[in-house]
Amino acid sequence: MKTLGIGVLGFGFMGRTHTFAHLTIPIYYDPPPVSCRLVAVCDRDAARLTEAVAIGGFQRAGSDFEEVINAPDVDVVHVCTPNDEHMPALRAAVAAGKHIYVDELEGLVGDYRGAAQVALQYRFYPATIRAKRLIEEGFLGPLTHFRGAYLHSGSVDPERPVNWKSTAAGGGGVIRDLGSHVLDLLWWLIGPFESVHCDSRIWAAQRPSADAPGKLVDIDAEEAAVMLLRRPDGALGTVEASKIATGTEDELRFEIHGRYGAMRFNLKQPNYLEVYDARTAEEELGGARGWKKLACVQKYPPPGGKFPGGKFSLGWIRGHVHCLYSFLRAVVEGEPPGASLAEGLHLQRVLEAVRESAQRRAWIDLPQRT
Repeated sequence: MKTLGIGVLGFGFMGRTHTFAHLTIPIYYDPPPVSCRLVAVCDRDAARLTEAVAIGGFQRAGSDFEEVINAPDVDVVHVCTPNDEHMPALRAAVAAGKHIYVDELEGLVGDYRGAAQVALQYRFYPATIRAKRLIEEGFLGPLTHFRGAYLHSGSVDPERPVNWKSTAAGGGGVIRDLGSHVLDLLWWLIGPFESVHCDSRIWAAQRPSADAPGKLVDIDAEEAAVMLLRRPDGALGTVEASKIATGTEDELRFEIHGRYGAMRFNLKQPNYLEVYDARTAEEELGGARGWKKLACVQKYPPPGGKFPGGKFSLGWIRGHVHCLYSFLRAVVEGEPPGASLAEGLHLQRVLEAVRESAQRRAWIDLPQRT
């Protein structure tokens, strides 16, 4: 079996997540699509590098991302840096002909022939995969209405210090951060969308600096956004993205209504897809008509689903593992990636159109994939 050398740029939260996924692929999938070796990790924080070697078993660590990208024993580059640091690494990886696995894209263009996938992990739960199949089979019928939301509460406290997600220059803002995931999931399930009208809010106009005690930093990246979306067939829906939704933790949800049925999903209850079949006959006392929970749990198709078994509760990180599995298959088997570079670039253009709509407070036509 071929062995791929893996290089990870950035060992913050996402770098750890991607590393965990690599370490567990052989446990979840028997056989795995390919053998991988964690070769090199890059970060500016020396303490993180020490942790990466100790925890992930990387063969070497350093602060020069180009050294990792250009290493002859690195085949796959994971770009897990803050958004505003992505582009130099992405362009270098493209130039070096490496396979690329990345969380966010902004502005990457050119003729790229390697395998590349965007970590849009919410496509990769059994419940969301099941939803996609049901929609393709016509379960919903013509769509009438839809709604989606991705809600956090991490920015409710105005005294929370600034981080890179707090500023537009850093690539932050809730539209790019959380909005990207809920918009991608809806576009994947029921897209395309024709136009958007968005409004947004900055809750805390200033926040304490993380680096200079006593200094306040002006905030220019939105902390909540509400979008009205229109499909080409006229179906309307709403999408919310917020980091100031008190009482929420990590709540991504959608609900889709059609002529013949409906479905809904909540990330806080990831084991189930709820469906409603309007074709079930109405009877006295309600009969069998009503919402039904489909127990999707960890019932991945082979070679997944064996460990820990299809009946055991699903965790958040499991979607990341299956997303990476899809990418590795694309690398070694030539299959289309589960969330391609073209899809990621299109999503980025959609996000910028949504941000323009929020700035203008006007309807904006959305870009379409060609």
